[in-house]
Amino acid sequence: MEVAILPTGGAGFIWSLVDVGDVVDAAVPVVSIVIPCYEQAAYLPDAVDSVIAQTFTDWELVIVDDGSLDDTGAVAAALIADNPDRRIRLVRQANGGVSSARNAGISVSKGRYVLPLDADDVVEPNMLAATVRLLESRREIGIAYTDLRTFGAADTVFRTPEFNAFTLPAANEFAYCSLYRREIWEAVGGYNPNMVHGNEDWDFWIGAVECGYRAARVPELLFAYRLRPGTRSSLALEHDAMLRRQLRANHPRLYRPWLRLARWSLRLAGRVRRLLRRLS
Repeated sequence: MEVAILPTGGAGFIWSLVDVGDVVDAAVPVVSIVIPCYEQAAYLPDAVDSVIAQTFTDWELVIVDDGSLDDTGAVAAALIADNPDRRIRLVRQANGGVSSARNAGISVSKGRYVLPLDADDVVEPNMLAATVRLLESRREIGIAYTDLRTFGAADTVFRTPEFNAFTLPAANEFAYCSLYRREIWEAVGGYNPNMVHGNEDWDFWIGAVECGYRAARVPELLFAYRLRPGTRSSLALEHDAMLRRQLRANHPRLYRPWLRLARWSLRLAGRVRRLLRRLS
């Protein structure tokens, strides 16, 4: 296969191998779906099949093999060969983590909307149709997110809250797999590779809010997150305190009012406790 070595840009500078024919293709899809894959070859076909099953068909799919030691590359190549009528391409890079892999895939994609999807998760058939419809009809909205369910180790349904920019720094309100305008990735500077142990999506959404973008909920169950041992969500829980410190370091302007509010709340709580002791 003829390849070209391209700088991927975004938050970091990763060199990737990309099919030259894909690079020069003039067709511009509406949506670019990017699937980073690191040693998840066993799950990758499910993720790709869920994209192929979309009722909205004007999309391209970029699979990023993030330096896998398993047969991720061979599985991805077989999926591409089995679907010659679909716009699917494979990008290979040395292992750099999920942030650099997403940035690599997005940098070679062309769609005006971006949907990140992990290799072990799936989207429901109406995911793109519903989220594209929202972004097309509401220019003031930059991110379209949905309700979600888990599968695998446990089956649970999560109804996501309505978007609140003020509370987002305190808690991540919606899933990483949400459709957003490409301009957000460009404005934020991509996914930050310093979120090594997870929450890179939360960091990205906070960056979007800092740049003035807002999100809106599609109240439909359109994303499915696979629960299994060793996922990034479990890793993020193990490193929660450290990741929250990193979020504050990455976004000091946004977190400064939150820290002032936290200190004020602690002082107020202390005064209330002292008052209660006097009255008791």
